[in-house]
Amino acid sequence: MMSFAYPWILILLIPVLFLAVRYFKKASGRKQKILFATRGIIAALLVLSLASPMVMMTVTKTNDNPELILISDTTESMRYFKSGIGQDLYEYFSGTIDVQYDTLTGNYTALGEKIIQYADGKNKLLLVSDGNSNYGTDLEEAINFSKGTNTQVSAVIPDLIQNDMSVEMTGDKSIIVGNEQEFGIVVRQAGNSNASYNYEVYADGSLIERGSGKLNGSEKTTTFTTKFSTLGAHTLRVSISSAADSDKINNNFTKSVYVIEKPNVIVVTSEANASLTQVVGTLYNVTVVTSLSQFTDLDRALSSTKTVVMDNVYIGNITDSQVVSLKNYVSNGGGLVVVGGTSSYGYPEGHSYLNTSFEKLLPVVSVPSDWEGTQDVLLFIDVSDSGNSFASNNETLLSNIKKTSFEIIDNEYFKDANITYLTIGDPKREVSGEFYYVGNPKESDELKNQIENLKTGDGDTDLVDTFEDAVEILDNRSGQPLIIIMSDGNVVGRHSYAELLAATNKMKDYGATILFINIYTGGSIRPDQFRDSAGTPYAKKLMTDYGKKGVYIQSNKGLPVDPDFKEMLGDSGKNNTNRTESSLYISNPKHFIVQNVNLTETNVSGYNSVTPKAGSDKLVIASDGAPVLTVWRYGLGRVASLTTDNGVGRGNYWASDLYTAPGSKLVASTVNWVMGDPNRESGIVIDAPDTSVGLPTVLRVNMYDPGIPVLTLGGQKLILTMESENVYTSELMFNKSGLYNISGYPISVNYPIEYQEIGVNPDFRRLVESTGGDIYTPAEAKAYFIKSVTDDTTYKTKEVVNFSVYLLLLALIIFLVEIVYRRVREIKELRRLHDEYEKAEKEGGDGIPPTYFKAHGWSYTDKEEGKEEPGILSSYSKLKSTLKQKREQLKK
Repeated sequence: MMSFAYPWILILLIPVLFLAVRYFKKASGRKQKILFATRGIIAALLVLSLASPMVMMTVTKTNDNPELILISDTTESMRYFKSGIGQDLYEYFSGTIDVQYDTLTGNYTALGEKIIQYADGKNKLLLVSDGNSNYGTDLEEAINFSKGTNTQVSAVIPDLIQNDMSVEMTGDKSIIVGNEQEFGIVVRQAGNSNASYNYEVYADGSLIERGSGKLNGSEKTTTFTTKFSTLGAHTLRVSISSAADSDKINNNFTKSVYVIEKPNVIVVTSEANASLTQVVGTLYNVTVVTSLSQFTDLDRALSSTKTVVMDNVYIGNITDSQVVSLKNYVSNGGGLVVVGGTSSYGYPEGHSYLNTSFEKLLPVVSVPSDWEGTQDVLLFIDVSDSGNSFASNNETLLSNIKKTSFEIIDNEYFKDANITYLTIGDPKREVSGEFYYVGNPKESDELKNQIENLKTGDGDTDLVDTFEDAVEILDNRSGQPLIIIMSDGNVVGRHSYAELLAATNKMKDYGATILFINIYTGGSIRPDQFRDSAGTPYAKKLMTDYGKKGVYIQSNKGLPVDPDFKEMLGDSGKNNTNRTESSLYISNPKHFIVQNVNLTETNVSGYNSVTPKAGSDKLVIASDGAPVLTVWRYGLGRVASLTTDNGVGRGNYWASDLYTAPGSKLVASTVNWVMGDPNRESGIVIDAPDTSVGLPTVLRVNMYDPGIPVLTLGGQKLILTMESENVYTSELMFNKSGLYNISGYPISVNYPIEYQEIGVNPDFRRLVESTGGDIYTPAEAKAYFIKSVTDDTTYKTKEVVNFSVYLLLLALIIFLVEIVYRRVREIKELRRLHDEYEKAEKEGGDGIPPTYFKAHGWSYTDKEEGKEEPGILSSYSKLKSTLKQKREQLKK
């Protein structure tokens, strides 16, 4: 897309075009019209060139001597791996290609920053690292940047030489007095072996929790709840012990907690005893009113509350002045939650929120969503090298998988489904994530054509990678997903069964049902990749371990399968607003509100039909894809639309499950997010996250009382910088772990962050391979990576191209062409005039008849009539003189 460095100059086009059109219309004759047209175009081109138009273009270049950027991570998290690999590879590669060597050192790993620094599309990056980036640009963001510049990133992971365990505690720092608060204990290990550990949790030095756990992978999270009954600073500490641990530095983690008073919340409802009011009332100081009109001074009431919850409020009970007050309140940082029911959003008909000023506050429009397809179906198609195994009927496995795919697409059960496909065994094949609505024959045929053109790859049956690709797709989708895996069942090889199960279980976050169609050929030379020690097919075991949403079927002879989906999966559940029950699903698991929220078995029997607005975030949906929780930011504040009822619903009981555990956590999380900062806006409010040794943290101070804040740390006055009106900041960094007190506000400083995320980043392989790179061992890097660098000398990169010089060149060409055109016409005219003169002179001299002058458009004087007109040739001699002058011009 084209942009301009100086867009304000484009305003000059208005007078240029105006004058050009004006004079073009006034011009007489073809010559003048051409003159004014070309001059107008030239002037417009000059204005455009002054505005400096530019565009980002992908260009292909050839590098005869490609450069390798070797980045070696030597931070403390690499102490668990064999050392010296980066230097060894640098010396090995230096004799063959150009190598630039850079290292990462210190108390944190800014791996993402290094990738962005060198990812220019002209070279290749090779990382010697565990993939843990804990400072600066997020690793995934950096990888996306490298893909944008077409920079390939590969990695070498050294051999692990020792195991270790670390512990971290997660949870909010500011919590409300007397409220049960959930915290997480995250235990990590450098390796992936089965390792047991014990843990203890202390609150203000007193033991409150003790337990044990077992790691089957690299990480495990255990949750616990506690509450504090006094305001101010408190601490939580967790410690672990294990026989698999080798370093005590990261076995203790302290979290500071700052307990605040319960914030004020207004609940507007006609059902004070509804489940919604009870849940909110246990968490906050609640003022319950039946209407905002009960406040004699609404603006004053709003100024002293953190959030307003409007429960099933009829639009006729909301006045225009109240809407103005609510808009001002939210714009200045207040929170608003609007809960549905039979008197809100689209109800009652003719008196809904639709097109009202109140609806402009909301992230939704009170009309049903356009919904094309009631279900998202993801086909996992096995194109691995096992596709060369032959079934008993001599048809290839891949051919039979394709036939099964076509049966699925044509099946009546999926006539309203949106279907896409992902491949298993070809990591280099790009994943488009494009869904096809198979209810449209054209889209159905296009999907079939793409599947028909699939070729057998040369990779393993790597389901882990395919599930990771599916996560990226489902993060941007809503609806109840169904995953259908079609493979020969050779699923354990590159990854262990434990890793495969962990990747599969991620689909539970999206409420996905998984159907494994095992088109088993029995042609593998490695039976252990098909079955466990008890003889159970891994595919079947995987579906059993996934739970009740896992279904397994098998075709023993490798033939196509056309299963009865209705019998296996139940009614597909068409989009029906009158359905008796809908399950709830999280459609955006990355949002703060739904973190650690479990909606399994949480159902609603009704909801208001709405459509999310552009810029909103749809977080929770019903099983037919209808939005149930949608949020957005409005000015400095936040608004949430919960489009089911309060748990009572005047006898309808739409959402009883939502207000009992575990669903009730969604309501609390929604109010917490909408509220933003729960601190009372009075006096001085301090906010600063806990940190690690050597890692900077930013302290922010909001000053609500007159004056400048004065804070002290260890008896020393802090230097504060004004960020904005009444907001001050200070960057702090601590070189020793411990608990620090800043004028009564606690900051906990734990062990260096390098000891926190240990072992290989589980997302490292997926991110690296998404750029077209690979993960190597040190020996593989020497054997294969050097060849990939030297073979690939052509690369694509994105460059900014400025079009000013091209516009100036075009203007010059037009100017020269116009001059040449006019000169050629003038020369031709002079030659014609000369020929006419010679001819006239031969024919009659001074006796040229008047008709000759008239025939050639010349004027003359009729001496007999005695008429003299200005500018008229009066004699042949004057004509001769004129032609003489023309001839002189012609010679020049």
